[in-house]
Amino acid sequence: MPIDLNKYKDTFLSESKEHVAGMNAALLGLEKNPAKKSLINDIFRHIHTMKSMAATMEYAGMVALCHVMEDVLDSAKKGNLKIATCFDTLFGCFDCLESTLKNIKDGTEEIAPAPLIERLQALITGNGPADKDDSPAPPAEQLPVAEIAKVESIDVKVEKLDRLMNLAEEILINKMTLDRLKVEIKNPELKAAVDSLGRLISEVQYNVMQARMVSIGFVFNRFPRMVRDLAKQQEKEVTLQMSSGDIELDRSVIDEIGESLVHIFRNAVDHGLETPAERIKGGKPGDGTIILSAERTKDFVRIKVVDDGRGLNVKEIKATGIKRGLLTPASTAEEVLASIFTGVSTTKEVTPVSGRGFGLNIVKNKIESLGGTVEVMSEPGKGTTFNIELPLTLAIIKVLFVKVGGGVYAIPLANIAKLVTVNREDIKGMLEHEAVVLKEEQIIITRLARLFGGPSSGPAKQPLVIVRKDGAKLGVAVDSYIGTQEILVKPLNRLVRENKYFAGSTIIGTGAAVLILDVANLVLSKKDAIIACRLQQDATRPPGEPVYDSV
Repeated sequence: MPIDLNKYKDTFLSESKEHVAGMNAALLGLEKNPAKKSLINDIFRHIHTMKSMAATMEYAGMVALCHVMEDVLDSAKKGNLKIATCFDTLFGCFDCLESTLKNIKDGTEEIAPAPLIERLQALITGNGPADKDDSPAPPAEQLPVAEIAKVESIDVKVEKLDRLMNLAEEILINKMTLDRLKVEIKNPELKAAVDSLGRLISEVQYNVMQARMVSIGFVFNRFPRMVRDLAKQQEKEVTLQMSSGDIELDRSVIDEIGESLVHIFRNAVDHGLETPAERIKGGKPGDGTIILSAERTKDFVRIKVVDDGRGLNVKEIKATGIKRGLLTPASTAEEVLASIFTGVSTTKEVTPVSGRGFGLNIVKNKIESLGGTVEVMSEPGKGTTFNIELPLTLAIIKVLFVKVGGGVYAIPLANIAKLVTVNREDIKGMLEHEAVVLKEEQIIITRLARLFGGPSSGPAKQPLVIVRKDGAKLGVAVDSYIGTQEILVKPLNRLVRENKYFAGSTIIGTGAAVLILDVANLVLSKKDAIIACRLQQDATRPPGEPVYDSV
């Protein structure tokens, strides 16, 4: 699939303007001190970098002009050409590049560089006039006035963006305090001022977040070369297809996701894809295919890495897992595939690329630390798919605050399907769980109070928060709903981090810390507990005893 280059145009223009400015500054210095040869290297470096960027963006005119300028500088460095004879022509070339960048920004065509290229080539061959001559300078009033371009973009250090985000967090926490005071004091003027402040703070948050967003393409574009090198090392033929649309992620997510994808690609090329001879023997094309894609789903981005290789050998993985005590003979295929993230590896030989079984364990830990999930699906002989789901940003999310056993917890709105209140008698007690039927769908229930070791009130009217993750639903029983609000996610300290039921924390207007539930682990843990309980029941239940007994 062809890459859409337009989404990189702004970055290209910004960086190219810096290179043109660098060329001008270095050439001005060289004009004052022609003996300072290091300045020729500086100009050459700017031109070479700009040529590479222009080639990537498919601007042929700029590439051709930069290439001949390199030839001129190379001749000057070798002593075949006096650099002093080239100043005016080179300055003219820089002006041409600057004008071309302006045309690209305005959506018009590149400026034809042919006349300048001819002048540069004439300087190299010695067939053209030198730039320095004895002709009188034109009157001052005839000289063109330099046009000072408006500053449209600047580079900002990441530390400054992080500082802005921290300030936005402090403002939001103070705004929560004002929201509480607004309700308690009930002053119309205070209410209006706080509401107006809330709108301004939302704007600040949005713009700070936008400044931190980075195109996922910056991560994806590093993989074609990596896959090419890995394939050559493994003597395999691999075609990489990529599609990412215009998805942007928070910088903190971008910084972390690259390492995880590297491990997945290493496994795909080393273990997943067969050699050309093996593929042809199996009725496949000689070159394997890896597809890397990203799509946005609500407040999440889903990244897929799909290969058409040999697939995972579930029997071998299960046997290895049983041998290491990580699986049992009763483990399901889903559990067996999930075990590859715990270090189960069937590879008999450690290669420079992979084979120790640690890579996918690192992937799982990294993705979960970002508040995401990773799963694998595989079909023997047809290939393997890795699905990664990540939040677009880690800083600000919307949550529902709930009260449970005298405490307050936060549940991300992105994971909530609906809120319902059911009668106590509608909740059916089973041997290993409670459940309720909603619109002919059985929803398993977990009580947070019981889960966290607190008292369970068991009200006549039971509020339930129906959460979902990857198609699975769970009813979370709470004492009451408090309300929804935007919060700032704070990382957990070392002591709380060990509890898999929490994804982070936040500070509310009263100054109290509130824990944020990790819905993914909550759903998974409930399902695993039920499966384990059923396996134990099946092993001990007398023949003919029913599976479920009402309480």
